[in-house]
Amino acid sequence: MRRIDYLVTGALGQLGRAVLAEAQRRGRHAVGVDVQEMPLESRAAVHAVVAGQRPGAVVHCGAITNVDGCEQEPLLAHRINGLATGWVAEAAAAAGAALVYVSTDFVFDGAQPGVPIAVDAPLRPLSVYGASKALGEVAVLAHGRPDFWVVRTSWVFGPGGRNFPRAILDRARSGQPLAVVTDQVGRPTMTHDLAEALLDVADLRPPGGIYHAANEGSCSWHQFAVDVLRESGLGHVAVAPQLAADLKRPAARPAWSVLDTSALAAVRGRPLPHYQDALRRHLQLDDGAAAPPPPTNGPLRGKEYT
Repeated sequence: MRRIDYLVTGALGQLGRAVLAEAQRRGRHAVGVDVQEMPLESRAAVHAVVAGQRPGAVVHCGAITNVDGCEQEPLLAHRINGLATGWVAEAAAAAGAALVYVSTDFVFDGAQPGVPIAVDAPLRPLSVYGASKALGEVAVLAHGRPDFWVVRTSWVFGPGGRNFPRAILDRARSGQPLAVVTDQVGRPTMTHDLAEALLDVADLRPPGGIYHAANEGSCSWHQFAVDVLRESGLGHVAVAPQLAADLKRPAARPAWSVLDTSALAAVRGRPLPHYQDALRRHLQLDDGAAAPPPPTNGPLRGKEYT
């Protein structure tokens, strides 16, 4: 008999905490692990934890998500995001557990603006981060299991820790000038809504393969910043336009990150809420306090990779 419903990796990250909270809300038994209990650098540790917990499903949120940092440490990025995801898939298969792997819009180059990116679009990452996550996708899908799913998402934000809305508000309230890029467009996605979608996949057991999960609607980062200020009563604060190239970041970002979410909406019977609705809920929850420890029914704790 299985001892837990879900094993959640990356449990101290914003998404991992949201997944554990959603599991708790559903009355399910979930255990969260992070680098201290299951260091992704160690294949033996990954196998030992998954075998020991015997979960019904592994929700693999653990990753290095510092996009620019990955450019500086490509071997580490590929080891954690790619190779270690393969180990998680191996361990889940050996334990007879389902697997939900959280991937990213960064596996695409965003070169076809105006057309939502289909789940079967060719992988063309522009960065080390995107390439490392694409490697993880290949490792998961290579098993060909009907209960292994890759769920790509985009522009994730949520209460606790660092997030885009808080960064915008902190800068606006300090009186510093604001300039945000206008030439990157995507779907902002709140961790709470994404967590619900991930567990729906684990529970509903649709055909194995790739799904896209993101809040409805799309915008540029500039428009998202304007939305954040308006919803916070700071609509009078000016946001200057800026081009992505002006930032001179180490890692290239896709200019178009609007994912086609129709396949997952059909499975769930509904899409995720609109990003503006998600933003309002986020602002009600995120008060700038330090992130709380993740809720969990298990004893495992640790520190996050990101």
